[in-house]
Amino acid sequence: MALSFEEFRSSLPDAVSRQGLGIQLTDAEAQQVAADPQASRSWYEYWLSANPQTAPAVGTSSTPDASPTAETIPLGGHDFARAATSASAPPAYGGGPAEYAGHAVPPTSGEPQKKSRVGLWVALSIVGALLLIAIIVVVVAFTTARHWTKVDSPEKPETFHSEEYETGLYLVSDDGVSPCAVDQDWTDCIDAMELQYAGACAGVELVPAAVTLCGQHRAEIDRMRAADSEGSVVASLGDFGHLTRTPETATRQVSNDDYEAAVTHEAVCYLGFLGECE
Repeated sequence: MALSFEEFRSSLPDAVSRQGLGIQLTDAEAQQVAADPQASRSWYEYWLSANPQTAPAVGTSSTPDASPTAETIPLGGHDFARAATSASAPPAYGGGPAEYAGHAVPPTSGEPQKKSRVGLWVALSIVGALLLIAIIVVVVAFTTARHWTKVDSPEKPETFHSEEYETGLYLVSDDGVSPCAVDQDWTDCIDAMELQYAGACAGVELVPAAVTLCGQHRAEIDRMRAADSEGSVVASLGDFGHLTRTPETATRQVSNDDYEAAVTHEAVCYLGFLGECE
């Protein structure tokens, strides 16, 4: 006899009836399924799909069909026909069927989809882990980066050359040959001495030695003027000779204006081997 939904549901709490139906549930699981109409309906539809010959016929008599391949088994006070070779029972409660509203429900065709989702989540987890590692490496690289100054072209020091120049002072030399002559008029000799002094010592700045030499000539000329008298002539020649004036020169170092500063730039080294490292 075909088993209705209510009969199927009321048979679930009875262990013997469940065994006859081929439903593999524990007593606690069966109680939960029987108490939940949706879970009971899912198991009932699964049971009907596994046992199509037990489905209730529409508009047929309720008289039991004596089929040689069916046997009558008492279930919760009702009789029902069960195929001698029924389909395999669904897995035990909690041992494989999906969980529906907190109760065990028969397996569905969604199992491959679950496996596909698991694979997707594994792939996403791997990608996420790799991204996290990459982020950590980047953060460490920037926080530990070493900045240093790299020399692209070294400094070229300034060079110099020697140069001779006039200091602005003058040297005066005496050749020791008197500008006067013996028996020359004394006044004419004084004038000759004055001419030598004016040409070498007057109007310029002299070096210390020239100042001394010119001072001696000046004193000699002043002495001769003091000794001058009418008709006096030069009797003998002294040591004061002709004076010659020349500019003093010196040597100095002059820059070649060839200094070149070093060419540098700020370099960065990451993790000791990336970027510009020494």
